[in-house]
Amino acid sequence: MIGVPLIIIIFSILIGIYFPSYGKDLSPIVPFLQGALIFLSVIKVDFKEYKKCKLFIKPLSLGLITGYIFIPILFFLIGYLLLQLDIINLPLFVGIIITSVVPQAAGSSLVWAKELGGKIEIALLLVITTILVSPFIAPLYIFLILKNEVNFDALSMFIQMGLIIFIPVAISFSVKKKLSRNLNPYLSFIIMGGIIYIAVSKSVERLDIVKGYLIISIILSLILILLTLLFLIFTSRKLKLREDEKEAIFIPSFFKNISIAIIIVSFFSPEVVFFPVIYYIIEQLFSPLYYELRIKTKNKNNINLKLL
Repeated sequence: MIGVPLIIIIFSILIGIYFPSYGKDLSPIVPFLQGALIFLSVIKVDFKEYKKCKLFIKPLSLGLITGYIFIPILFFLIGYLLLQLDIINLPLFVGIIITSVVPQAAGSSLVWAKELGGKIEIALLLVITTILVSPFIAPLYIFLILKNEVNFDALSMFIQMGLIIFIPVAISFSVKKKLSRNLNPYLSFIIMGGIIYIAVSKSVERLDIVKGYLIISIILSLILILLTLLFLIFTSRKLKLREDEKEAIFIPSFFKNISIAIIIVSFFSPEVVFFPVIYYIIEQLFSPLYYELRIKTKNKNNINLKLL
């Protein structure tokens, strides 16, 4: 259950490392590719689902609090501690912060939520809401956290993110009925692979600045994902969420949108892309393991219930 997305991403990274020159030449088309990804994310969304918000207020609120309060604070505290201890460098710290403030990814997180029996309407509302608010929240968070560390244009970031997100959303409304049933579900992963190939090829000459941090990035990604899940498990029990409500937000909450992360990375030095890409690979590897554990746990519980 490793899946096609991870294969595409790893293949794209390898091409970016060994054949970087072509990717650099293609870099002007990245905003259009990212717009296409947003378009593919929202084309099948029925925004009438927002009328059901009141029915899902507890799981949806928990998902949003996790994504925009718990995760940014967690990533900042751990990243800042590691930076002060000289375990990581500044580009890696900036990458950690960027990863923490981007919205949830649409494709894979919705697939896993559905496979785990999660209520797909909740997962969909969570993912789309975070994508739509990200042009407002991400630049603000990055400015507040990094204003003393690096210089960047928060207003330009807001404008670029807004154009790349809201124009495709508007287009999707006009063509929704014609295209929504005919789009190949793997098209978004292929486009994402192209974006990552271009991003890696642009930064490959400076990867020596961060490549020594590969092991710590892998371990850190796992720790951050596990701590996020522990927070969700604890709070969802306190809120007495149903199983389908839990599974609707658990994976989407830590599944970060790599394409929007790359939009933000363009405002910083190229090597900043290192941690978001590593984190994305780890979340793609972690999700099948989480799936297998959850399925085994559910099967064991069902057997115990039958025995009782």
